[in-house]
Amino acid sequence: MDERNRETLNALARHDSWPAVSVYLPVHRAGTDTQQNPIRLKNLLAQAGDALVSGGMRSPDAEEFLREAWSLQRDPAFWREGFDGLALFIGEESFEVIRTSRPLPERLRMGTRFLLRPLMSALAPDITFYVLALSKKHVRLLEGTPEEVREVDPQGIPQGLADALKYDDYQRQVQFHSGTSSGATANGRRSAMFHGHGGTGETEKDDLLRYFRLVDEGLRELVPADVPLVLAGVDYLLPIYREASTHARLMSESITGNPDEEPAREIHAEALALLEPYLNADLRRAVEAYVEGRGGTTVTADLRLIVPAALEGRVDTLIVTDQDTAWGSYDSAADNMVLRSEPHNGDIDLLDHAAAATLLHGGTVHVLPAEEVRRATGADAAAVFRY
Repeated sequence: MDERNRETLNALARHDSWPAVSVYLPVHRAGTDTQQNPIRLKNLLAQAGDALVSGGMRSPDAEEFLREAWSLQRDPAFWREGFDGLALFIGEESFEVIRTSRPLPERLRMGTRFLLRPLMSALAPDITFYVLALSKKHVRLLEGTPEEVREVDPQGIPQGLADALKYDDYQRQVQFHSGTSSGATANGRRSAMFHGHGGTGETEKDDLLRYFRLVDEGLRELVPADVPLVLAGVDYLLPIYREASTHARLMSESITGNPDEEPAREIHAEALALLEPYLNADLRRAVEAYVEGRGGTTVTADLRLIVPAALEGRVDTLIVTDQDTAWGSYDSAADNMVLRSEPHNGDIDLLDHAAAATLLHGGTVHVLPAEEVRRATGADAAAVFRY
């Protein structure tokens, strides 16, 4: 999570007064479904207004409280800006609008604290990677994240072996006629240079190396040096490309087969499978630390221990479900926690409270679907302690 997002979440996590209205909405970017975006927000804001009045606020005051949100709902230009998720956080002295590139669940929460776990999940860093799909005839470049993939225009990269050698031979001819003395015979004339585009295995490898060095050269302009790069291609081409490559994060495993006609979504799925250990390294380490420490004092899945530890800054890593709630209250002075299946007046979501407190104290929060958390930890939340 970048520093700006963490600062925003920290500010929202500090809020502790009624009313705190949290609105989450998935947003459609294109098609007829875009017409539903403002309608769905309208419905959520109407529900928020009713809840404010039910909570004791006068109707005109509730309307004023939501005025900025209603203004966005009615603004056509706002909906044209392009985003996949919308989160609004409305308090007496705060109004925060956050648009995300990941969809958000449709949620409305009213209380003294903002609901933050869906936003934590959406603001988790997008880990970008690239796939270089090679054949003798084509080069494809794909940019991917865990959620999506897109084809990148391979501008500056030769499209196939013939294209590369044509360019390379032209460059050599220019050098040949440039007046340099290299390769001159005794009578001052240049000796002829011949390049085979086939023939022996050694000649073919030399041609492929020339081709792939030009691909690598063009790739430097398109792919950042610190971003993982996955190779896709037939078996015998891949080691030759590795010999030519200068990319610092070229992955050791590859996608094998002819990638020319393979749909981007299938290449994306294969790349994700190869990159899974890299993409989920932090989470895997957290789960391993929890499993190894289970039965001791360094980890727990007991919410009665997690909440006070999070408030004291003792939680290093928290793994928590994305949608489930644990309603109740916690009195830190008396170290007393009450848990309920349904919220009573003044109750808070203790799972969200623990996540916010962990973040405020510089800890790491992994927000995952409930089934993943329970499969890994056997509970709705699990914490690894600093001490």
